[in-house]
Amino acid sequence: MVYILIICKKNNFLMQKSYFCMEQKYKIMKGSKGSETKMTIREEAFKLFLTKDFNIVPLKQIERSLNLSRGCMSYHYPTKQELFNDVIDYYILHKQNANNKMQGAFNLSLLEFIHFYVDKVASTKNEMQQFLSDDDSNNITNAYLKLISQAECYYPNFKQIAQEFKQYEVILFEKIIKRAQEKKEIKPELDSLLLAQHFRYLFYGQSYDDALNNGLDVDRLKKQFMFLYNIIKY
Repeated sequence: MVYILIICKKNNFLMQKSYFCMEQKYKIMKGSKGSETKMTIREEAFKLFLTKDFNIVPLKQIERSLNLSRGCMSYHYPTKQELFNDVIDYYILHKQNANNKMQGAFNLSLLEFIHFYVDKVASTKNEMQQFLSDDDSNNITNAYLKLISQAECYYPNFKQIAQEFKQYEVILFEKIIKRAQEKKEIKPELDSLLLAQHFRYLFYGQSYDDALNNGLDVDRLKKQFMFLYNIIKY
């Protein structure tokens, strides 16, 4: 794992520690016994949690759909809570880890980074879309945001972890913006932190807005980013 040390604020060490621990947890999870079976169970559970509330998803349904015995399920996931936590660990916390989303992008210009970021969003959307059936009335953006809301209710300390993720992502955005200012790609007098937050708000704001329609419109997101870029470019 590429682990980036950023020394900015006093609490950055705690955010870095959380990221490191989350990635270590994911690596251990990948290497555990029967990892292929565990991955298959997790995928099936993810499909269900995308469209159903935690309280009404029965483990028996997953057992039947995968033709698993109760003993096999209990071996990998003794409780539904452990299964739910594993789903959130992988499909939200690991997928939304800023180091994972931005890996390989830290030496790009801001313009190159915008294209990189939008391509990553499109790739993740397409990857997640396969977990919804064709006859499902939900779009993946809507379903994914609902799963995040469930995590807030049922995953231990999710609010705190999500806040740390947000702060860390803004720090990494700002790092790219500051480099663009130093290289006179964009106006150096602009507040780099506010710009970093604004790019992030564009993404999450449009995600929420589009979730109520047909899902995130990636092309429109790119136009929004480029509109802001053209305003701030040097």
